[in-house]
Amino acid sequence: MSAEKTAVVIEDDQDIAGLIKGVLGLCGIEAHTTASGEVGVISARQQVPDIVVLDHGLPGLNGLDVLRRIRSFSNMPVLMLTGYPHLADEFMAAGANAVMTKPFRPRSLMEHAQDMLAPHEGGA
Repeated sequence: MSAEKTAVVIEDDQDIAGLIKGVLGLCGIEAHTTASGEVGVISARQQVPDIVVLDHGLPGLNGLDVLRRIRSFSNMPVLMLTGYPHLADEFMAAGANAVMTKPFRPRSLMEHAQDMLAPHEGGA
């Protein structure tokens, strides 16, 4: 059996962070949460998770800045969550692998996470 997948969830709303952690758990993904962008960057660097779920609207260092910092040291999958759908192109240009708009359906989060972690076939 393969090792359990891990996630770093960077979300300042405790209720949403708990929901995300629960949904990821249903996918077999152990989630570690933080409410701070600064701590989230450190967690992503130290834990080297299989996926990062990142809120845009964080206090202090916002999600776009966190994404840019993560991209400076890793190409790990990052799923951005935002209440601003008009910023999706900016998030993708900065290196997000996917963008979900809040409010989101837990099933959609599950599908995005599973898709981002699935091995992709491709030929060279």
